[in-house]
Amino acid sequence: MSTLFISVAIFVLIGGAAFAVYFAVYGSHRVVEERFADIAVKMRASQGALEGGAMDDASFARTLFKWASSRVPAPNMETPQGEKLAQTLQQAGFIRAGSAQAYQVARILSAIALGVIGFAIGSLSGSAFSQGVLYAVAGAAVGLFAPSYYLGRRARQRQLAISRQLSDVLDLLVVCVEAGLGLYEAIKIVGTECERQGQEIGVELSLVSSEISAGASLGQALRNLAERTAVEDIKPLAATLIQSEQLGAQISPALHASSDALRTRRRLRAEEAAQRASIKVLFPLVLFILPAMILVIVGPAMIQILRTLSAAH
Repeated sequence: MSTLFISVAIFVLIGGAAFAVYFAVYGSHRVVEERFADIAVKMRASQGALEGGAMDDASFARTLFKWASSRVPAPNMETPQGEKLAQTLQQAGFIRAGSAQAYQVARILSAIALGVIGFAIGSLSGSAFSQGVLYAVAGAAVGLFAPSYYLGRRARQRQLAISRQLSDVLDLLVVCVEAGLGLYEAIKIVGTECERQGQEIGVELSLVSSEISAGASLGQALRNLAERTAVEDIKPLAATLIQSEQLGAQISPALHASSDALRTRRRLRAEEAAQRASIKVLFPLVLFILPAMILVIVGPAMIQILRTLSAAH
């Protein structure tokens, strides 16, 4: 065995031992520090502290959005349009105080950006100046309409998701209430678990428990839930729970009855959607599939007829 091989082996062993000692001493602490940093970032994000922090300085988009927010006037929430906007924002899940201002800024910025892009496309295509202006106006109109469309679509999707998740949540509430918990504790536990799973209804139940902790009554919190989500299935459920609380009746049978009624309504809606599907399929069948079938069936015969007529001449 040569001296060079022995020296290399000793160097590798010493390096491996040093790396193992370093990882044993500092590695676990680094993992713990990264975990605490991650938790701190999540807490700051949940409290809205990141809006004015260092992340704004690192992102040009955030800086631009913050600068525009300070110069764009906030929408008047006292008007019917403002009330409708606030309701739509709540249904879409934007419940912060500055959501309306952010929506207004997003509309203006998107209108300006798409207007500039439209003017650039019209100018680069070699069209006249009036054509570029027309493209710019069209882009600005699309920019003003796009945030409204996105907000309405998000609200509808969120309402549909909450409606689908409601039956499972009722089953969990029944289990918690039958286990001996009160309705408030059951709502708090189920809301926390659903929110941890990333479900939209978990956020709403957490807001209900937060309102009750802040001093609101259970009936008022449930009414706010029904108004905030605007889901049809939540309104009768909230009314049933409020009546059960006021009359002193047992909550578990009321939840059972609400769960059964909800499943019945979902089954009827599924049957109605199945009946509508046959009518909806008729239009693409007539417009696309039927002409192709006629072409495949009649096409060879037409070709043969044309060949026969051309041969006769």
